[in-house]
Amino acid sequence: MILGASGAPPSTAATSSGPTFDQVKEWVAAYRAAHPGRGGKDWDINAKSPAEIAADPAAQRLLSICGPDQRPVIPLLAWEYGGFDHQWVDPAASALVYCVYTPVAQPSSHWRFEEADDRIVADVYVLFPDQNPCKDRRGKDQVAACIGHASNFEILVDTASLNDGRHVGLSLSEASTELRLLLTDGSKVHLAVDQ
Repeated sequence: MILGASGAPPSTAATSSGPTFDQVKEWVAAYRAAHPGRGGKDWDINAKSPAEIAADPAAQRLLSICGPDQRPVIPLLAWEYGGFDHQWVDPAASALVYCVYTPVAQPSSHWRFEEADDRIVADVYVLFPDQNPCKDRRGKDQVAACIGHASNFEILVDTASLNDGRHVGLSLSEASTELRLLLTDGSKVHLAVDQ
């Protein structure tokens, strides 16, 4: 069985020992209100430098909600960069938090870099599946039907190659990415591919 951040399956990981949906929702709202700078880009916890994170306990708390080798993508705080920067489109239509596995030096069952194909394969899951607006959908539609806008997939893809993997000795700037949705029963389904 695939385990969530707390050692429990993703369906119960957030509720068994971590913060509740309502707590995280409050933290997100408070963080957003306290960081209005740069037209809202200061909300984006995944774009902060290690020094900025070290100086920001509220960012540290939000970054810890998904567990080791993962980053939370929080639609109310997330941004897409490159060309025309934009925040997550229609966050109200999406889940509160998506947990995305990020680069690791040694491949795992949740994240790997296939060097021969210059391809990343990474898992993503909905942190609070019972509050997911698409909880009654099947397979990839548990995310795809509530993504808000197709461009939001790029934010998930960018998170799967966080900092181009430099912090673990990789160079992923040109890599394509395959995202797989980790379902509550531990199975995985293809979610999206970025070429």
